[in-house]
Amino acid sequence: MIKKLISTIILHLKAAQAQPNSFLGSILGPYGINIINFCKEYNSITSSFQDLIVPVNILIYSDKTYVLKLKTPTTYSLINKYINENSKRNLTKEQINKIIKIKIKDFPLLNISNIKKNIYQIARSLRVTYEF
Repeated sequence: MIKKLISTIILHLKAAQAQPNSFLGSILGPYGINIINFCKEYNSITSSFQDLIVPVNILIYSDKTYVLKLKTPTTYSLINKYINENSKRNLTKEQINKIIKIKIKDFPLLNISNIKKNIYQIARSLRVTYEF
């Protein structure tokens, strides 16, 4: 029997901190997804991204199975991580290059200068200064 994809849900959850609560219950419950198992699986997969927001695409099939497709942590949470490390609202060139190396996995067709512009725009909206 061929599994039929019935829905795709995109969530932005804090890594390794998903809990079975009413928020997840109202989203996943109608599809018959076991929320406790989902939280355990998500938390184990994202344990290396401690305290970052990690987007996840949940592909839900007709037989009530699902597949998690993780993306890289959001640029917003990566910037916050680095400015909290040095307790200044400033990003260094090294930190920007680290963010680029992480985010290039989500945007393989974009060149580095476009990814860098995106990082600068988000940093500017957060009132974070940065080095060129």
